Formats: sequence, structure tokens, C-alpha cells
Amino acid sequence: MSSPADPPPRTPSPEPAAPGSPAEPAGPAGPAELARLVETARFTPVRLRSGYDMGQVDDFLADLVQTLRSGGDPVAPATAARFATVRLREGYETANVDALLDEVVVRSGGTPRVRRDADDPRPAGSPAHGAPAGTGSVVQEQRGLLARLFHR
Repeated sequence: MSSPADPPPRTPSPEPAAPGSPAEPAGPAGPAELARLVETARFTPVRLRSGYDMGQVDDFLADLVQTLRSGGDPVAPATAARFATVRLREGYETANVDALLDEVVVRSGGTPRVRRDADDPRPAGSPAHGAPAGTGSVVQEQRGLLARLFHR
């Protein structure tokens, strides 16, 4: 049950426009414009694959909007954001959330970092996390039968 002060849940929508497209101009943006970008963001819900916990993401984004409106710098919190992942219950598509946070960081003049879920013990930005094949990691993940069958 939610109280009247809780932000409304984010509703699903088609994939967001690519940064730099006519729908979302790239480049530096003011705090009010970034706050509107965050408030109007919509994410694809997922259930059968990993996604970010909806409540944590919504709470973080509400705090980020308050930071923007109070004139604070959104770069540090957006680059350090970590969310628990959920499976077999509704969550937000991780790529959608990460893309929004990257957009906020870039348009605030920062450099986006590789984010990860809260369950990953490796340091953020480590070569073994989020790195393309052949870029420093000598350990390859062993994939199970279902992962190979469903290309996950």
C-alpha cells in the first residue's frame, strides 16, 4: 500500500529514444530540464529475466529529482547508483535505467561509469564487469544449458 507522498510507479513504454535523437537533444542541460527528463522517464518492465527492483529505482529517481531542483550536482549519485536485481517478479529493464542515468551524467558534464546491480561483489568499473569479450578478463563465465538454449 502506498501513501499519498509516494511517487507514482513508472509505466512501461516503448524503448526510449537514443541519446542525441531529435526527441532528446544531447548536450549540457539545466537542472529543471534534467528534472523533467527524469520525471517523465518510462522503463520497460521485465519479469522472466533480471531487472532492477522497481521500488528502489523509483525512490532513487525521486531523490535525484529533489537533488536537481535544489541545485545539487546529480553526477556523483547517478554514477554511484546501485539497485537490487529481481527475477520472476516485475522489475525495470536494466539497460533502460542505466541509459537514463548515463544521459543525466553526460548532460550534467560528467563521465558515465559502468553500473552494476547491488548483488555483484566486484568493484564498479572493474574490467571483469561489463567489459566486452577480450578486453582484459581471462575468466569466462560458464553458462548453463538453459542460458545457452535461450541465448542469455
